[in-house]
Amino acid sequence: MTGPVSSGGDQPRADSGDPAPGGSGQDAEPTPTGLSAAVLAVSLWGGGNVLVAAVPIDGLSLAFLRLWLAFALYAGVMLSRGVRLRRHQFRTVLMGGFFFGADLITFYLALQYTSVAIAVTVSALQPVGVLAAAALLFGERVTRTHLMLGTAAVVGVMMVVLGAGGDGAATLTGNLWAVGALICWAGYFIGSKSARRHIDNNAYLVWINLIGGVMLTPVIAIVGLDADRAISWSGLGWVALIVAVPGSGHVIMNWAHRHTTLTATSLLTLAMPVISTALAALFLGQSVVTVQVTGIAITLAALAAVTAYNARQPALLRRVVGRVDPDRALNHRT
Repeated sequence: MTGPVSSGGDQPRADSGDPAPGGSGQDAEPTPTGLSAAVLAVSLWGGGNVLVAAVPIDGLSLAFLRLWLAFALYAGVMLSRGVRLRRHQFRTVLMGGFFFGADLITFYLALQYTSVAIAVTVSALQPVGVLAAAALLFGERVTRTHLMLGTAAVVGVMMVVLGAGGDGAATLTGNLWAVGALICWAGYFIGSKSARRHIDNNAYLVWINLIGGVMLTPVIAIVGLDADRAISWSGLGWVALIVAVPGSGHVIMNWAHRHTTLTATSLLTLAMPVISTALAALFLGQSVVTVQVTGIAITLAALAAVTAYNARQPALLRRVVGRVDPDRALNHRT
């Protein structure tokens, strides 16, 4: 997923939403090095999605182990820097952490029950999900341009889903998990945009993996851990690879945020479905038919237009993020 950290195969899809260093939220001056770093991060994310689909471990067990391993890694780095988590930070990170954990679970299950092309293209609708949240939950007015471009993106996704071949790679269950991941990813994006105003990147990574791990632990206690495949040198090696590859993408992209613009990184992340779909066809044998390729092209073109359009009117996103900012809400109550 991401993924945003995260996600990701960690779920990094359209604009990751990871807290930018410094937390200013302001666009940086672009540099060639920053752009190159962003390209590398997106490539790692695209490859990570395929790794998750290839892992021979149950999706819930994989998410559980990935969350706790990432927590241990990021906590170790944080402690070595002399930084500690603070109790008052919990309110700030709760929304992002909850949706991060939920997103990781739903996206991992989607990748294991439907094709990579469908999972990543549905998840790429995150900008449209944010706009839907703005309109339905916060009463924000979305423009006719938003509606037209959002409709075009959804039509493109439907072409990808309905055009899936009959090779068994796509299932209704997997498609529904992908829609759930989209909803969670939009929530994570909004929550992270709010949290990044108040908290250090490293501490935020520790918090969201801790919250996600705590969320999933009782579920694993009930359904059981895929111990035969997960608790082995091979299984733990897969988990470490998932943390390392897309996880490195998050670290690199967080650095790149200081050296390029948010619009540029958002547009670059739209390459994710292309990278993941191509790698899945090459290494997993997941077929992609012409109508799906056309649908991916329509979706990404519409989302690129949405991203560029939103860059010209940032007030909408600022208002939505402000609505979920716990510090702002607390000030309003006192």
